[in-house]
Amino acid sequence: PPCCCCPPASRLGKAVVSTQSTGEKAKPEQKPKQEAKPKPAAAPAPAEQPAAPKKETKKPFSDLPKPKMDMEQFKRLYWNAETPEIMQYFDENFIDGEWSVWTTTYKYNNELTVTHKTNNLVKGMFQRLETMKKHAFGLMYVFGEPNDQVITGIWLGRGDKLFFNEDDNWTTDIVHYDTERLDMAKPENRALFEKWIAGGFDDWQGKPFEKDHIY
Repeated sequence: PPCCCCPPASRLGKAVVSTQSTGEKAKPEQKPKQEAKPKPAAAPAPAEQPAAPKKETKKPFSDLPKPKMDMEQFKRLYWNAETPEIMQYFDENFIDGEWSVWTTTYKYNNELTVTHKTNNLVKGMFQRLETMKKHAFGLMYVFGEPNDQVITGIWLGRGDKLFFNEDDNWTTDIVHYDTERLDMAKPENRALFEKWIAGGFDDWQGKPFEKDHIY
């Protein structure tokens, strides 16, 4: 006989069935959704810096007043007139300080061993001085035989200082030359300049004339 303390079998079975037949799992506890954090604002683009002003390149001799003597006229006379006419124009128009006269001698004459290479030194120098033409006139002579040569000459140029230094592009070759400014108030210096203009050099310190280069 069933125990009076136990529930009827039918009820116990139903209770068990009812508990297992649901098949439902307890839903996990859902966390409250977090609000999306606002994205930080993009940093403003840096303001464009104004371009630095370009440094203006100083034109050679632009700080000097217009000279009395005109270089183009002097060169025209050199090519087309006799020495007396050239020197007359020079004497009447040359003002010391507006222009200056310099002698030049190559420093390393012991290296001048091959004649065509010696001449090429002067030709290369003239090519690199192309932009200086309206400011200067020059005569460069080669004297001597191979292994015993010299390069020497005379220059007339703008200003009272060594005009090669007015532009960095003009200093490439002149640094290899000894230079000396002539005081044109002295008769012997004026006479030396005239001798160069006249082409009056057959030799230089016993070394025979080889080639003249005219700038």
